[in-house]
Amino acid sequence: MYVGDIMYFIKRSKEGIEIGSENGSLYVNSSLKKYINNMCLKKLSTYDGRRESVSKFLNENNNIPIYVNDDIILYPTKSIRCYDTVFVNFNEVLSIKKHRNGYTSLIFTNLSEILLKISFNRILKQHSRINKILEYLDNNE
Repeated sequence: MYVGDIMYFIKRSKEGIEIGSENGSLYVNSSLKKYINNMCLKKLSTYDGRRESVSKFLNENNNIPIYVNDDIILYPTKSIRCYDTVFVNFNEVLSIKKHRNGYTSLIFTNLSEILLKISFNRILKQHSRINKILEYLDNNE
């Protein structure tokens, strides 16, 4: 990704990972966890550290959102162990659209769209969890 690019999502690809951004897709030869970990390290933390603290705060263990920084709050659509998981940047989701058969579209701030095999309610749950995190951060700064 280039400096100033807005990140919409990260997912695995044949090349390593695909990063969806305002300038299209960028392919990086890296693992998903390693890439997210490197973003966290820029704020002197790790993927595992962020995941553990949010897990304790939410009192939940699965599909934990990762607060990277003020601009990037990622949530997984499935376990990070699943090949087809997508980490979505909460801050860039403009709208959520329910489809049939367990599919949901996310419309991003640039009006691009991604169709995911995830229930509408699961996306709403992730957004609710992130709102709890943001409320906590706002009240404890």
